[in-house]
Amino acid sequence: MAKLSNRMIVIIAFVIIGIGLFLITGNYFAGKKDKAYEKVSVSLYEENEGGEVVDNTPQNIAAAEIETTVEDNSGEGYLGILKIDKINLEQGFYDKDNPANNVDQNVTLLAPSNYPDEKNGNTILVAHSGSSYLGYFKNLYQLAEGDLATVVYKGKTYVYKIVNIYTDIKDGDVTIYRDRSKSTLTLITCTKDDDTRQTIYIAELQ
Repeated sequence: MAKLSNRMIVIIAFVIIGIGLFLITGNYFAGKKDKAYEKVSVSLYEENEGGEVVDNTPQNIAAAEIETTVEDNSGEGYLGILKIDKINLEQGFYDKDNPANNVDQNVTLLAPSNYPDEKNGNTILVAHSGSSYLGYFKNLYQLAEGDLATVVYKGKTYVYKIVNIYTDIKDGDVTIYRDRSKSTLTLITCTKDDDTRQTIYIAELQ
C-alpha cells in the first residue's frame, strides 16, 4: 500500500506540474498573439535630384479623388493635432476621407487607422522626413523609448509613451508590431540617411 501511495503521489505531482506548464505556456502564447503584427500599405515618397517631391502613397491617390464635406473641428479644419515637445513638433492632421489628408501636403492619417477614442485601437500617422517643407517628421530620429507624444482629439488630450522603435524595408508595406490589448499611436517615416528603409515608432496610451 505504501508503494502504491507513493506511486499515486508521483502521478498526481506530474499531473499538477503538467497543468501548471500548460497554463504558463498558454499565457505566454496569448501574449505573443496580442503582440502579433499587422501590415499596412504605405509607400513613402522621396525627393528626386531636382528637389521635386514624388508621392507614391496609394491611400493618397484615393483620397484625392474623394469629394466630401468634413466638419471643421478647429481653426484649420483639423481632425486632431499631434504634439511632441522633445522635438518641438505640433502639427494638425485631417480625417481619412478629407482630400487634405495627403502626405504631399500634411501629416497623413492612414486608412487602416482607428481614432484615439477607440478602445485598443491604433492611430497611424505618416509624414515625410526629408529637408523639404513637407518634412514634418524630419526630427523623429531624435526620439527614444520612453519619450512622450500627445494627440489632441475632440477636445481631449491623449498621452502616449514610445515603447518600441524599429525599421522596416521600404517595399510598399509596413509591418506594425504592437500589443493589441492596448491603445497605440504609430508614427512612420523614412529612415534618416537610409533610402531603403522606413522607421516605425510604437507608442502606448498612458
